[in-house]
Amino acid sequence: MTAPAGKTALIIDASRGLGYALAAEYLARGWRVTATVRGARRTGLHDLARSSDGRLVVEAVDITVPEQVAALHDRLARATFDLLFVNAGVTKASKSALNQLMRSFAARHAGDPCTLLLMAPGWVQTDLSGPAAPLTIGQSIPGVADTIEAQAAKGGLQYLDYQGQTVCW
Repeated sequence: MTAPAGKTALIIDASRGLGYALAAEYLARGWRVTATVRGARRTGLHDLARSSDGRLVVEAVDITVPEQVAALHDRLARATFDLLFVNAGVTKASKSALNQLMRSFAARHAGDPCTLLLMAPGWVQTDLSGPAAPLTIGQSIPGVADTIEAQAAKGGLQYLDYQGQTVCW
């Protein structure tokens, strides 16, 4: 599936795993991608950028450091993006807090005309989850991208999985 010309994505935390795979997926679909890494060390994302014909720009930011977020905002102030994807892992131990956060976010953004998605990619085999996870990146990430594209311009907040199914809050 190839995106219309000019589609742009900002993917936060794409140095490895699912974030990296999502950046690669959108590049393969013809998008221009700005993706972030934490710290100054070289990652596979930098190698991907080198082979992207200028369609992938790597930025550094640790989103837990407000000064770095402000600096990224300043660097990207003139850019516009069709997609902002903030990649953040969730464990079973953090689900209760996440559910409360999502409900609060949903209440504050009821009726928002923007499309707001919380995505559950499934339990995917990555460096963090290991080989016991039932899904591969190749099974999950194309579905995540398809689900995002299917919801574009629909507005509102939804919590969906990589197959486009609603996830219970």
